[in-house]
Order: sequence, then structure tokens, then C-alpha cells
Amino acid sequence: MPSTKDRRTASNNYRKPPVAHQFKKGTSGNPNGRPRKKVQPGFGALGGGIADRLGAMALDEAIRPVTVREGDKVSEIPAMQALIRTMFRAAAQGDTKAGRQLLEVIARAESGRTGAAVEILEYAVQYKEKYGRIFEQREREGLDPLDIFPHPDDVIINETTGEVTIEGPLSKEQAGARKAVREQAFQSMRRYFEVEAALAKDPTNRTLRREFKELEKYYEFLKQDSERMQRHEALRLSRRALETKPHEPHTAMPGSKHDG
Repeated sequence: MPSTKDRRTASNNYRKPPVAHQFKKGTSGNPNGRPRKKVQPGFGALGGGIADRLGAMALDEAIRPVTVREGDKVSEIPAMQALIRTMFRAAAQGDTKAGRQLLEVIARAESGRTGAAVEILEYAVQYKEKYGRIFEQREREGLDPLDIFPHPDDVIINETTGEVTIEGPLSKEQAGARKAVREQAFQSMRRYFEVEAALAKDPTNRTLRREFKELEKYYEFLKQDSERMQRHEALRLSRRALETKPHEPHTAMPGSKHDG
């Protein structure tokens, strides 16, 4: 027989809602949990404090594009860049305070850039020393080079300025892509010379000029790739020459039993 509670009808008393709308025992009334507090965009990672919010606002404003006019030219640049231009203009007109502030900014930027350049140079030297020996050993043994990128010979160090550049693939995927482009470039060379000869006869032909512009990219790629391979070969031969350098012949000391 249904209990009194089950027979209860709908009631206007909010303290005693109908049975169908009552919470079941052992079941949460809010299965999704407490809703998360809304955080304003850009502040979540900074914690949301007043100082953090001001910092986030300042960064947003620093990179916000603003319209500037210089003579008849109108362009959009980051607000920070516009401010620096204004400071340069003021310093050029004799504002010593603006000049000092600019020098401080430039000094800090130059110090950071120099520090980063030194770290890169040190890493490049260590990289070439470490992996260069490994590649040289495999060359002597007639083995294929390892899948280590960049190749030590592709890490170029300017001995005068200390600048480091990399002229080669940085990963196995890039090396594979270069190989595919190289094959396609070789196939396109015949057409390159055909179009070049046709343009010599009809230099105003737009269709030929567009095609030649595309083919010229392959030509430049092959040219740079050839220079890279020549550099590798030259370095390999120089290393081999140092390894096989003949020893100086032994010279007998005057007065020894071999003398005269």
C-alpha cells in the first residue's frame, strides 16, 4: 500500500515540494558541481590580482595597433613602437630626459641581445666539436652519415663577428623535403633553359615570364644546394689532408755515429 509520502499531491508549500520533484537520497542536487568563477579574458594565467590585471592591460595596449602619420604616409604600428618613435623625435629636438630614457632602453636591449648571441656561439662551438668528431669517424670508416641535424658542417660561425648561421636542414623531415625538391628541380632544368631561350626572343611575353619566375626558384635552389655540397666536400678534403699529413723526416744529429 502506498505510503502517505507517496500519496502526497502537489503542494504550494515550497518547504514540501511534490514527490516527483524532491531530491533522491544519496544523489547530489548539483551533479555538475559549483560553476566556475568567470575570469576576464587574459587574466586567468596571471591570477587575477589588481597588479596582474594592470600588467596584462599594459601588455595588451603595448602591442595594440595604432595609426600614425609621417608626412603623407599613414601606417599602423604597435603602440609601443609609436611611443619609441615619439621619444626619438623628442630627443632629436633637445629633450634630454627622453634621450636618457632611450639610451637606457637601448642599453638593456643590446645587453640582452649580446648575452643571447654569446650563448648561441658557445652552443654552436660545442655542437660542432661534439658531432663533428662523430661524422669524421664515420667518414673514415666509409659509413653513411647519421640522421643528426643540423649537420656540423652546416653550422657556420663567422670568425670575425661571431655570428652563427645554419645553412642546411634542421630535421630529418626537412632533409627529406629538400631531397624531393632537388629531384623536382633537376627535372625542371630542361624547361628552364627552354623558357629562357624563348624569353630572349620574346621578352614581353607575360606567360613565359611568369613560368620563368617559377622555374627560377628551382634554379636558385640547385645553385645554393650545389654550394652547400661543395662546402661539405672542401671541409672533408681538408680534414683528410690534416689526417694524412706526412711526418717530417728524421735528421741525424751532428757528431752521431750515422754522421759522415
